[in-house]
Amino acid sequence: MSLEHAILGFLNYEPMTGYDIKKMVDFSVSHFWPAVQSQIYKTLNRMEKEAWLTVETISQDPRPPRKVYQLTQSGRDELFRWLNEPQSASEVRLAWLIQIFFGGRLEDGQVIALLEHQLTLQRQRLKGFSSIPEEHQENMKDDDERDRFFWMLTVDFGVAQALAQVSWLEKVIENIKQGEYRLPTIQG
Repeated sequence: MSLEHAILGFLNYEPMTGYDIKKMVDFSVSHFWPAVQSQIYKTLNRMEKEAWLTVETISQDPRPPRKVYQLTQSGRDELFRWLNEPQSASEVRLAWLIQIFFGGRLEDGQVIALLEHQLTLQRQRLKGFSSIPEEHQENMKDDDERDRFFWMLTVDFGVAQALAQVSWLEKVIENIKQGEYRLPTIQG
C-alpha cells in the first residue's frame, strides 16, 4: 500500500484539507500505516500533479488560506484499480528483533530487559486499541455500518498481532529466566 492510496480512499468519502486527512489517518489507519503531516502534504502535491485530485484554495483572512482537496475521476479510477489488485506480503522490519538476533552476545538480564520493554509496549498497544471503537463511533455516520465493519477488521488484526507478540514475549522471557535455550518448534 502507499500513502497515496490511503489518501484516495479518504477523499473518496468527501473533500478534505490536509489537516482533515491527517486526523483521519491518526484515528483510523495509523496503527498499521502511520504518516506525518509533512509526508501527507508532499503526497497531496504529487497526487495533484498526477491529476488524481484537485485543490480549491479558500481565503480565510487573516489566517492562511485553506486548501481543500477533492478526488477526480482519474483518482477514483486509480483507487478502485488498486483496491482490486491483490497485494504481496509486506516486509516486516522490527529493529528490536535484530537486537534479539544478536542477543546471545548479551547477558540474560540485558536481553530480558529488552524483551520486557517490548512486552510493555505491546500491552500499551492493546490498551490503545480498546479506545478505537469509540473513536470510530464518534467519527462515522450512522449509514456507514459496512465501512465501520471493514475499518474495525483492521483493529481486530492489530489486536491479534499484539496478543501474539505478548504471548511470545512472555514465553521467551520465562524460558530465558529458567535458562532454557532450546530452539522453538516451528508450527505452520
